[in-house]
Amino acid sequence: MVRHWSRSVLLSLLSAPALAQSVPQPNATSGSAGQAIITAKNGQTNDQLWFDRYECYNWAKSQSGFDPSVGEFQGNAPAADAYRRAFAACLDGRGYGVSWSVPAPTQSAPAPTQPPPVVHTLPSAASSSISYVYAPGPELKYEPIAIQIEGGYTVAAGTTGSYLNDGPNAGLGLTWYPTSALPLGIRVDGSYSWFDAGHALLDSGGYTNGHENIYGGDADLQLDLAHRSSRNKLYLIGGGGYYHEQVHLRQVSLESGLFCGYFGCGPGLGPVVTAEERETSAWRRSWNAGLGWETAVADHASFFLEARYWRIAPLASKSQFVPIRAGLRF
Repeated sequence: MVRHWSRSVLLSLLSAPALAQSVPQPNATSGSAGQAIITAKNGQTNDQLWFDRYECYNWAKSQSGFDPSVGEFQGNAPAADAYRRAFAACLDGRGYGVSWSVPAPTQSAPAPTQPPPVVHTLPSAASSSISYVYAPGPELKYEPIAIQIEGGYTVAAGTTGSYLNDGPNAGLGLTWYPTSALPLGIRVDGSYSWFDAGHALLDSGGYTNGHENIYGGDADLQLDLAHRSSRNKLYLIGGGGYYHEQVHLRQVSLESGLFCGYFGCGPGLGPVVTAEERETSAWRRSWNAGLGWETAVADHASFFLEARYWRIAPLASKSQFVPIRAGLRF
């Protein structure tokens, strides 16, 4: 809120014709003679218009070398013209139409009694020949439906770490935003996680190795948080789902007997699976909650990184995880 207030104060102080107009409605700004008239083409809000206008003011100032907050338009026509064209090009690239009101006529000064001093200025031809093109980077734009692929690493939380080691995960999902007016989406993800068995799980039956697979899906709500840049955003995510837990444990011992190999068969000592357990649970309910960050990498494509707290019911020692995932959304 402080940043928004400070930016509004700064823009109010920029009373030069290119910047000092009021905003009577969300889709246009207008002012008195010599000022920019800005029209939103895509229904941008007043807050978004002021933010884009401030960004374009900085960009046009860097491109033209002219700052309307400290200089006069009529006193430096070539630089002012370059600023206007750069300012308009920037806003056009962000989805606005820009036109300029006609400056009010000025009264002519009385004829000097003495010849004016000679002032050397740069030729205006070079300034007027420059064409400004604003090429914004990739931006996050409203897409009703997006597909995401994701993968990462899952940390076994709490006492779960005694039964299962951390392991990789992978997933595929779909996100649906019913309307661009609300920053709320419905997301469905299917995921698969793989864990090596920990000492507590192996020691329970005298096993020597094993693993557990967890697979299923979630239905979540994704709430996009307010973001200053149109390229990045933070979001909250949470919901529930159903998962299978599949355990595979083996006991391998060295036993004597007849063993066959590449060169034939003969008596010897070798590893033998003396005990094995396979179990797949019924569907179990789960819930999760977390935080994510997303950035645009190209048109209609973005990269995201998120972390969640994930629990599978019934509450037991092997039910708590923290999956950390990165992915691409199209």
